[in-house]
Amino acid sequence: MKKENGLLILMIVSMCIWGTSWSCAKILGQYTSAVNLSFLRFILVPLTLLPITFITKQKRSIHKKGWFHILGASVFILLYTLFFFKGVHHGFAGAGGVLVTTINPIIAYLIGLFISKILPKKQEYIGLALGFIAGLILLKIWDNTQAIFDTGNIYFLLAALVWACMSKISSHANKFGNAIGFSLWVHITTALGLSFFVDFNELLIVLKTADGVFWLNILYFGIVNSALATTLFLYVTAKIGAEKASTYIFIVPSTAVLTSWLLLDESILWNTILGGILGIVAVFIINGTLTLNGIKKA
Repeated sequence: MKKENGLLILMIVSMCIWGTSWSCAKILGQYTSAVNLSFLRFILVPLTLLPITFITKQKRSIHKKGWFHILGASVFILLYTLFFFKGVHHGFAGAGGVLVTTINPIIAYLIGLFISKILPKKQEYIGLALGFIAGLILLKIWDNTQAIFDTGNIYFLLAALVWACMSKISSHANKFGNAIGFSLWVHITTALGLSFFVDFNELLIVLKTADGVFWLNILYFGIVNSALATTLFLYVTAKIGAEKASTYIFIVPSTAVLTSWLLLDESILWNTILGGILGIVAVFIINGTLTLNGIKKA
C-alpha cells in the first residue's frame, strides 16, 4: 500500500509539472523555431540525468535488446515535442493541454486493445464513446465543422497519438534496464538525430541575446518538466503499465488551463471545462474505477 501511495504521489507531481509546461512552451515559441527548442530540450535532459545516475548509483547501461524500444521511443518523443511546440504556437496552450490529455488516454487504451487483440467490453465502449464526445466538445465542433482541421488542433491530435505510442513502448523500460537509463539514452539518441535539422546559427544568436524569461522557461521545460517529470512518468509507467498510467494524465488539464490563464491571460472557456470533465469520467469508466452503478470499491 505504501508503495502504491508513493507511485501515486510521483504521478500527481509529474502531471502538475506537465500542466505548467504548456504555458512555458507558448512563451518559448516566441524566441525560435520548434526544432531549435526541441533540440535544447533533448540536450538539457541528459545533462540533468547523468549526475542523477551517479548520485543514485543507477545503471546507465541498457540491454542490447532494448535498443529497438529506445529507437522507437526516440522517434515518438521527437515527433511529440515538435507537434507540441507547433500546436501551442498556432493554438492556445490551455485548450491544447486539455485536448491532448483528454484524447491521449483514449488512444493509448485503443492501442493496447489492438495489440492484445481483445474487443472492448460494454463499459469500455461507453467510456470510449464518452471520450470521443469530450474531444468534440473541446474542439467546439458545432460552431465550426471544420474546426478539427484547424492547424493548432491537428498538431494537438497528432501529439496525443504519438505520445500514446511512446507510452506503450516505454512501459517495457524495466525489462532492459531502468527508467532513468532508458530516458537518458532516449533523449541522447533523439538529440543526435535532431542535430541534422537544427539551425545552429539562429540558435546561437538566440542563446546570446536571450533574456531572463527565456532562460527561466527553457530551464524549467528542459530540466524540471522533461528530465525529472517525464522520467518519473516513465518509471511509474514501467511499474503499472501504460493504460493505468494514462489515467493520471487527466490531472494535467486543470493545471494547464489555470497556468495559461495566470501566465498568458487566456480565457477559460466553458467547453474546455466541460470537455475535460467528461474526458476524466470516460477514462475512469474505461479503467473500471467508475461502474455503471456508481463508484467501484477498492
